[in-house]
Amino acid sequence: MLLQFKFKNYKCFYDETVLDLMATWEKRHINSTIDINGNKILPVIEIHGANASGKSSALEALHFMFETIKMSNRIDINKDLPTFSFAFSNNARNENSEFEISISLGDYEYRYGFSMNKDGFDEEWLYKKKFSSTTKATQKIIFERNKDLVNFGSSYANYEKTWNLFSDNVNLSTNKLLILSNVAIKEEKGILRDIYNYINKFDFRVESVFQPQTSINLLSQNNLLYERFQQIINEFDPCLLGIKIDEISDSGENKSYKLSGVHKNIDNKNHILLPLQYESDGTIKIFNIMPTILNNLENGGLLCIDELDVKFHPLLFKKIVNMYKDKKINKNNAQLIYTAHSTFLFNSDDLRRDELYLVEKDKYGKARLYSLSEFRNLRVDADYEKRYLTGKFGAIPYEDK
Repeated sequence: MLLQFKFKNYKCFYDETVLDLMATWEKRHINSTIDINGNKILPVIEIHGANASGKSSALEALHFMFETIKMSNRIDINKDLPTFSFAFSNNARNENSEFEISISLGDYEYRYGFSMNKDGFDEEWLYKKKFSSTTKATQKIIFERNKDLVNFGSSYANYEKTWNLFSDNVNLSTNKLLILSNVAIKEEKGILRDIYNYINKFDFRVESVFQPQTSINLLSQNNLLYERFQQIINEFDPCLLGIKIDEISDSGENKSYKLSGVHKNIDNKNHILLPLQYESDGTIKIFNIMPTILNNLENGGLLCIDELDVKFHPLLFKKIVNMYKDKKINKNNAQLIYTAHSTFLFNSDDLRRDELYLVEKDKYGKARLYSLSEFRNLRVDADYEKRYLTGKFGAIPYEDK
């Protein structure tokens, strides 16, 4: 599970920024938090802010980090590494971008990160410690890297041996390769492989991008997931009985599909099939992301969705969030981080203060991410929505004075 994400010098975020999924002292909705060895972890994070404030960039920073890890073993070392440093500072362009995650796997917490520029990875580190709320655990080194110098912990000689297969190769430059990625793919099991597998379960969805193939694959391969998806579709549109997926045979290895909404026929007991592109934008979005959400809830892991609320009825929006907070549904400790404009859930009845984050950008274009839990004098029974919309928390569009 994701415990914390830190990053700096990425797009509009110049200073170190922290997204923390460890629950604070707040007792409200404590039963919806996830308990791991006595530690309380948040299942959802909702991020608000004005247009162009940096909401999407906060999610994109995590996506960028995970994609960098997943693609490191396929990088072309003759090309620059992709970087997206803070644009409005000459100094920032010459400084490294940094990314770090803390995750829990089994009984341990792992802290992994790296700093990078277009020429390579200057630093990379991985530490572990016992994940317990009752004892103060000592952090142990798995590996530390400073440019070409790498130090492996005394218990991890096997990882050092694997990494040396890369670093001892005179024809291979390792400054653009991550240790985690390249060692993990050579290991059948172990710590690095477990972390790498967790990262590969991550999914990031953008509201404006319609990607039917992912949903087609998930629904075609899992009958139970397909049945659950059909139920949700019908719950929010009783006239829509479901989505039919018909495979169209091609003269080759590629397959194409015909997607249709299944509707009642008022003239008889037969059904009317309506091409999916003629359905409402909300129905299309349900098809786009709901199978991914159900799959995430079934298998665990982390899902990030930009503008989850757009094109959804508030009750469907609320139902999705509540599924993550319901331990009978979210049996494998899945987590959801999303951005939203709707303030429908911006209240203490639905979300905790530490689950509500805000992004605000200053006059220099620097964004700041912070949670409602930082407002120490905020009562749990206060009207969060009213205070937010009247500017008490910041992170709203600028108004003409």
